[in-house]
Amino acid sequence: MHRWLLLLAACGSSSPSAAPDGSVDVGIDAPACTPTPGAAAASVVTTSGTVHGDVAGSTLAYRGIRYASAQRFAPPAAAPCDGDQQLTVCPQLDDAGNFSGVEDCLRLHVWAPSSAAAPRPVFVWIHGGANVAGAATDAVYDGAALATAGDMVVVTIDYRLGQLGFVDHPALAAENEAAGNYGLLDQLAALAWVKTNIAAFGGDPANVTVAGESAGARDTCSIVAAPGAAGLFARAIIESGSCRGLPTRATAQAQGMTFAAAAGCTTGDIPACLRALTAEQVIRAAPGAASILVSTPYQPEIDGTIQPVQPAQAIAAGTHNHAALIVGANALETNREVPAIADEAAYEAAVKASYGALSTQVLAKYPASDFPTPRAALVRVTTDGRFVCPSRAIARDFTATQDEPVYRYFFAYAPTALGAVHGLEVPFVFGTLGSVSASYVPTAADQAVSAAMQADWAAFARTGAPTASWPVWTPSDPVRTFEATAGTAMGVRATYCDLWDQLLP
Repeated sequence: MHRWLLLLAACGSSSPSAAPDGSVDVGIDAPACTPTPGAAAASVVTTSGTVHGDVAGSTLAYRGIRYASAQRFAPPAAAPCDGDQQLTVCPQLDDAGNFSGVEDCLRLHVWAPSSAAAPRPVFVWIHGGANVAGAATDAVYDGAALATAGDMVVVTIDYRLGQLGFVDHPALAAENEAAGNYGLLDQLAALAWVKTNIAAFGGDPANVTVAGESAGARDTCSIVAAPGAAGLFARAIIESGSCRGLPTRATAQAQGMTFAAAAGCTTGDIPACLRALTAEQVIRAAPGAASILVSTPYQPEIDGTIQPVQPAQAIAAGTHNHAALIVGANALETNREVPAIADEAAYEAAVKASYGALSTQVLAKYPASDFPTPRAALVRVTTDGRFVCPSRAIARDFTATQDEPVYRYFFAYAPTALGAVHGLEVPFVFGTLGSVSASYVPTAADQAVSAAMQADWAAFARTGAPTASWPVWTPSDPVRTFEATAGTAMGVRATYCDLWDQLLP
């Protein structure tokens, strides 16, 4: 484990601190830095101080716990032992370009069943958003229903985004080896905090499942491959993500220099110049695209140390952190993002623009005439190439180099005309269907699909195996399907994925 993770595992400072009104907390509960295993209670002692939970159904919800302190363009530091709890989001821009967030955002939220029981499995969630947007405070990630349905402790985390979390620059790399991977180190720090503290909430630190969707899934694969994550988790879930395509240090630093130039920091002490900017100036200098149709420049980089090689390369070599795995994708991932396509010629032009020399083979496998519309053809191309077929490749790669079981799913349930789009499975997993929109009223069928997914995810978190009807993945490609009812299919989109295996080995 890297030295800063060892430091983060230690207790924070218990020195007196000033309250907002100027008074000083003299630390009457000074032992608040020493967590004690036990069932969740209204107040829980952690290395971050004594934290307080609110009743949320049959769980206690502890929101806004600081798991580490953010220092700009530096590894996360240990959180002080002050019991501070705040609901924050990390600096970002929304779809309309509005800025929000604060840098003191390295916080997590815990939902723990309030009844006494043996140590419960722990489910740690990494939100998506292209590593430039999103927050653990989003209503869709409320963990109360999942914690109750699965009888487990649910944790959601925030981590630094965009340039604050994933920017590299030669001048920053000269300061410390974490340049470009600050956000990944935040995630590892959160897992280290969980390992040290979760027993105080009734969780089992030896039975932690790390999971994520979209960018959170890609980050989860980075965690699986990161040497510094050894011993911090036992299982992993990758929803609509990939284990390939992370930038090299050279690529990341080229992007970082573009960012620094846009920020006006090109000469002299560049780190000092960047640190003198406001968080909003940093984020606005070179915002990254959040569309799943393009690659974001802000993701973990291959730095040779924290992320030594591409996660897929580590998995193929068997040098990753071996763990039982669930991996899968949705049937129409890109159906919200693909623009209008006027006709077949426009479809072919779009494929050629995206795939260049490979477009001839793609168009031969996905002729527009095979689909209801040219746009539907492009949705299938981008869904298969970016999500569905990579999930099969991930299952194959893990299975080849570890004994721990792998399970693959395909989410095709379509409660709306858009179908099973990117991220739609998340409220079904969390049991937060009411968060989809103010006007959406979940049906009995929706609730049944959600219950099936929660049962599978919780069983996996508890034992490393989902429900008995979900077979272990083998090269014959058995896949758990979530439609109106859950079932099993063999070889989902197999011939299409055979093509993507050739094009994107």
